[in-house]
Amino acid sequence: MSEQKLDLILSELQKVNERIATIGQRVTNIDTKQQRHGEHIQQLIQLVVVTNENLTKLEAATLKRFGQVDCGLRMLEADFDLILPKTNEHERDINRLKHVE
Repeated sequence: MSEQKLDLILSELQKVNERIATIGQRVTNIDTKQQRHGEHIQQLIQLVVVTNENLTKLEAATLKRFGQVDCGLRMLEADFDLILPKTNEHERDINRLKHVE
């Protein structure tokens, strides 16, 4: 009977050892995947840094260009304000000349 118990114990220990080996392999796989995920996260962080730098440059260029466009628009508005009264005056003169004939 003690030999049967010993065989049973050895059999159970063998099952436990197999289970431990399986768990060890799973832990190794998890560690490998976690390391890859860490590398991917580092790459993403670097991409975010580069993207933020590019966005900052784009924002500065956009603000500069917007300033130039705004300045040009103001100049056009000022020109329009000068041209409109002259155009009205010319139209009035043309109408007068038409009626004089």
